[in-house]
Amino acid sequence: MAAGATALDVMAERFRERLEALTEGTARVHVFPNGTLGQEREVVQQLQEGLVDLMVSGTAIWGSVAPRIQVLDFPFLWRDYAHVHSVVDGAVGAEAAAYLESAARIRPLAWADSFGFRQVITRSRDVTEAAQLAGLKIRTIQSPIYVKAIELMGASPTPMAFGEIYTSLQTGVIDGYEHDASTTLQQRFYEVARYMARTRHIAGVLGLFASAASLSRIPAELRTALEEAAREASALQRAMGPTEDEDATQRLRAQGMTIRDTDRSAFFGPAERLWQEQAAQLGAASWLAAIRG
Repeated sequence: MAAGATALDVMAERFRERLEALTEGTARVHVFPNGTLGQEREVVQQLQEGLVDLMVSGTAIWGSVAPRIQVLDFPFLWRDYAHVHSVVDGAVGAEAAAYLESAARIRPLAWADSFGFRQVITRSRDVTEAAQLAGLKIRTIQSPIYVKAIELMGASPTPMAFGEIYTSLQTGVIDGYEHDASTTLQQRFYEVARYMARTRHIAGVLGLFASAASLSRIPAELRTALEEAAREASALQRAMGPTEDEDATQRLRAQGMTIRDTDRSAFFGPAERLWQEQAAQLGAASWLAAIRG
């Protein structure tokens, strides 16, 4: 989690503030940003073992230990964040929470949003039509469904750790990456990547995840406060999303980045075939059906 006005850090800080207020300082939360506790995959293991109590992350990192959760990151699936909220705050979200607890020994206390859908950002190619993504080496998350999303768009996926993006852009190891405008601004990636194609391919569902081992050690009254603080933090964080996305987009333009809307229609047919295939393989056809409404 990067410190600053990023979706992850805002969620963590809002939760800290709300829990400490609700418990009048009895409970204290210590936030460790910028990889202080290790790389994201290392923190995942620590959370499962109860060595770390809480983690704010995207759902993608959990796909390797709880594969069904990848449904939430299917490309071109979500219409907007209202659509996301209606699903994760309902029956599918409740089933996903129970599934994560049984499969991975963690439980989401609340769902949150990235500050904007994910876009494709490139070093030197001004992508004016979808076909121009072909052959570009695009960094993505080390997640099977994210890799498939990049392949679907015709580009060449290059999974790598988040901390390697800036240098890899500088040296030409990658041609670009995919992420939201807010993260692009906060990490100053605009210094080494000058073009954004607004593909809006993945919503980037986030969660405040608690270790099941840690929850089992917490008194019932404190667990109630944890859950309330998480819900309040989620509402506050989500409300910031649209403004943060628009503000970041405008500030990137001011920094000289060329930002273009993309005709995404060519991706919809292949995306639907991918959803059906992957949902069947993951045993998540009922989740997909509920999401599609």
